[in-house]
Amino acid sequence: MSISRNDPFDLNLCVRGLGNLVTRMHSDTYAYMYNFTFKRALKSLSEDFNDPWENGIDDLEFFDNVDDTFVKCCMKAHDKLVYFKMDLTLRFGIDEEEDILNEVIVAEQERFKPYFLAHMQSKNYKTLKRFYERTLSESIKSLYLYACAITAKSYKIPLVLKKQLTNSEGDPLRLLNQDDNTVELLVKLIVGLKKDLEVFQGLAAITSKVKRDVFYERSLLV
Repeated sequence: MSISRNDPFDLNLCVRGLGNLVTRMHSDTYAYMYNFTFKRALKSLSEDFNDPWENGIDDLEFFDNVDDTFVKCCMKAHDKLVYFKMDLTLRFGIDEEEDILNEVIVAEQERFKPYFLAHMQSKNYKTLKRFYERTLSESIKSLYLYACAITAKSYKIPLVLKKQLTNSEGDPLRLLNQDDNTVELLVKLIVGLKKDLEVFQGLAAITSKVKRDVFYERSLLV
């Protein structure tokens, strides 16, 4: 089954595709946290924890105690995605297990899908940081496109909306229909993830762990 920008807009189907995609996003973020953790902070345990799914961490509060600000920053983005999905599920009565197995919805989640790294385990810590930045940046763009589609009630997103995300002047989200509850929810997520991306990029520019820790603690106060 294929998708096209010429498809008639279907809000229910659009939201369910978005729901599936957000599940993929927070699962992907978990995998980054896992790999960051066992490639550096807890490298001594890497032989026992070499796969985020086969040797997974059930209690995600574990990552809050990892002595790595990159992991902590990822955890904040992960939580925002999870809470968004929970909110979406309640508002639209989504059955996550059914939607993940529904061929129509699985196809729909490809509509604005961002970049996902296929093989994290083979990448070193430094390379993973670059891929995480790229993935989070593209995830934000993907979420923005969903907000545009819901605003325009069309998969043919007007160019004036597309350009707004990269517009450095004024509020780039101002043309979105925030009177719509789903768009409002998306805007809140986008704003939060953009902050997490900025913090992650700030951390990546600092070579000293002590200075990174200070920068991260200060970012929590803003």
